[in-house]
Amino acid sequence: MISSALVFIMIPALSLIYSGLGNRSFALTLFRLPLITMAFVGLQWALWGYLVTFTDSILPSNWWGGENRAGGLRDVVGQPVVVGDGPDESAVIPELAFALYEGMFASFTAAVVCGGTMHRTRPRRFIIFISLWSLLVYDPVARWTWSSRGWLRELGSLDFAGGTPVHIVSGTTVAAFAVFCSIESRGNLLDFLIDAGHKVWRRVQHLAYGVWSVLRIVILLVTCGHLRVPEGEDAPNEELSEQGMESFPYNINFVVLGTALLWFGWAGFNGGSALGGNLRAVSAWTATHVSACAGGVTGMLWIWLMKGVPETDVELEGGDHRDEAARNRAMARQAFDRLSVFFFCDGAIAGLVAITPAAGYVPVWSAPVFGVVGALCVNFLKKEAEIFLRHDPLQIFAVHAGGGVVGMILTGLFVDSPTIGLDGHSTIPHPEYTTAQRVGYQFADVFSGMGYTFFMTLGILYLMKFVAFMFGRSSWSQTGVYSDSNRLEDNFQAVVQQQWRGDLDPEGRPFGRLVAPSVPPAPVRPLREDDIHLEHLKNLPSPPRSASSGAQVPPWGMMPPELPGSHGLPAWPSLPSQGLQPRM
Repeated sequence: MISSALVFIMIPALSLIYSGLGNRSFALTLFRLPLITMAFVGLQWALWGYLVTFTDSILPSNWWGGENRAGGLRDVVGQPVVVGDGPDESAVIPELAFALYEGMFASFTAAVVCGGTMHRTRPRRFIIFISLWSLLVYDPVARWTWSSRGWLRELGSLDFAGGTPVHIVSGTTVAAFAVFCSIESRGNLLDFLIDAGHKVWRRVQHLAYGVWSVLRIVILLVTCGHLRVPEGEDAPNEELSEQGMESFPYNINFVVLGTALLWFGWAGFNGGSALGGNLRAVSAWTATHVSACAGGVTGMLWIWLMKGVPETDVELEGGDHRDEAARNRAMARQAFDRLSVFFFCDGAIAGLVAITPAAGYVPVWSAPVFGVVGALCVNFLKKEAEIFLRHDPLQIFAVHAGGGVVGMILTGLFVDSPTIGLDGHSTIPHPEYTTAQRVGYQFADVFSGMGYTFFMTLGILYLMKFVAFMFGRSSWSQTGVYSDSNRLEDNFQAVVQQQWRGDLDPEGRPFGRLVAPSVPPAPVRPLREDDIHLEHLKNLPSPPRSASSGAQVPPWGMMPPELPGSHGLPAWPSLPSQGLQPRM
């Protein structure tokens, strides 16, 4: 019960992280959507999700469960559930507690997918999608992995707390949604493949240049002891349009607080997967904590090292022509991306994700390896995901799918039989397997989960589009379940929380420091006279006069000018706060 409550806390933690990382124009949707998703998925889990995932099948294929007693959790109160690995069936827990705990996993996995909807789809469409997805994607993969009749479990795959069903499945789902958006934005699959080929070629060029840059760094370290390497004028650069839409983080404090709550809840996520209060649960939580610490430290050291290496210049659309305002905005985005606290949080979460499939299988001394390798791989994948998955602005695929793959492979390398037996009744599955065989079956688990999730998710999305086409009576090209423009925003938007104050140096780093803004943000639309009571108009200051014509500049119905170095934020005049009340 306590572990179920801890996993529940992780869902509002995702709300904080997603709304803090996302653009403020979509922050409120990202804040509320994980909790709403949890309610819908939790209800379907109680009605038929648990039945499909963990009960005996009525079909020869054993693909779905089918015991009617579990429908709606009608007859699961007094039924015992065998826990642990191995033939010993003496250790049991109440089935109702087991169903509640596993239902929290289903809800958390669906909540992770919410971050992939940023600026791309409305909540009501996402709820329809996630309801179908939970039944057709999550439930079958979870059955493969954790059910006593799952084919991956019988094969010998090791997944303690959800490397594949939770993290790889959720990350791959977001990647499939991003690919779907890219295909739809280009109108057909051929244009998408051609564009993807061009991106691959440019990335090969960029990576080749990166290898040469590393060699130059090594040479300078050996010869001169310096780390900073000057950039060549012919260095291949990425187009601003390929890096996705500009999206300044809404609230950095939300990200830090959400990471702390996620870290806290992972005690129930991994420690509770031992399904008992025993030494194996203690070992699993200790390994989880150590891995997160190692990942956070690695993320900090990584960005401190990278701050010594200048970023390549940002090439804007239009060839060599560079608009100064757009260049400043790109540098400001780069400055946000180089904040140390973001890399610490990413590294800690990567460590948590990587240790998830291994927590109850590996000794505690190996946990730092999971954190370090997971954080490094996630940082590399995030750079590539900016190019190939620009419709995944929060980079969920890199963090969850990338960290999950790393954890699954390392589990096969570091699995330890004494650690598995710490609960007093579990034994290592298939003790005759060699390390190479175990790693091979871990790869089979990863590829099967990723492949099934990717194509089934695309199938659900195109099914929704087909239904909208049949009942919407519009052309196929105009029928979609997402929006490809950046105009899909919340009608009720959050306010600005912080901005860079001061100029940026030529390498994109700010001279000033990150402070809260002292001016109010721009409204969704310009104010008009009929928005304010007429009796209060006399309290407004006289509008300024134009320097050239002497004519008064209208105070309403126009956007204010921009301050130098404010990166697009308006310079609002100071208005009296008394007496101004919007018309309700």
